[in-house]
Amino acid sequence: MVSINEILVWLSSGMALALYIPLITGILRGEIAQSVATWALWVTLDAIALVNIMHKHGNFLLVLLYCMCGTLVTVSLIYKKHFKWSHFESFVLILVCICLVVWGFSGAKWAIISSTVAMCISGSPQIRDSWREPDRATGFIYIGCTVANSLSFLGGRSWTIEERFYPGMCVLLCLSVAIAALRKNNLAPVRIIKNMP
Repeated sequence: MVSINEILVWLSSGMALALYIPLITGILRGEIAQSVATWALWVTLDAIALVNIMHKHGNFLLVLLYCMCGTLVTVSLIYKKHFKWSHFESFVLILVCICLVVWGFSGAKWAIISSTVAMCISGSPQIRDSWREPDRATGFIYIGCTVANSLSFLGGRSWTIEERFYPGMCVLLCLSVAIAALRKNNLAPVRIIKNMP
């Protein structure tokens, strides 16, 4: 018999998949511009968390979906030749390297924590950009991401790092972006969907 936890985790993953479809479609149509370097680094951080969550037999389905969809976003951006490297990408690369060192010396639990925290820190420019240029489309997508991550958090089987830390931190990150993007501003709304975690 399927448990309520499994239903919540599957609902979370289905919702997240539905939110990636307009992003990838917009990139391929040339309507959405993103940084391929940023996405490649985010996928790397998610992959570190995924491997370690799976190693600890934790709640991994949403992170797996983020890795797969993030890879599709990265490939789409390479196809559309969206490549830039800024100080932000260098900062995230340093975080990835720190996560790899932590993983090597401390094991799976600390690798989950460090890669998740690094992924959230790397989302801070997204919060800043959403605050500077509020956009309802971005805000609503991030509200959806907040709900998807909340479902995955609630679907955790226990109160452990491998079950709830990643989706819990993603709730905070996505909610922050959504609030910033949906705030009222006198400027005309920007029609570009910003980066998703």
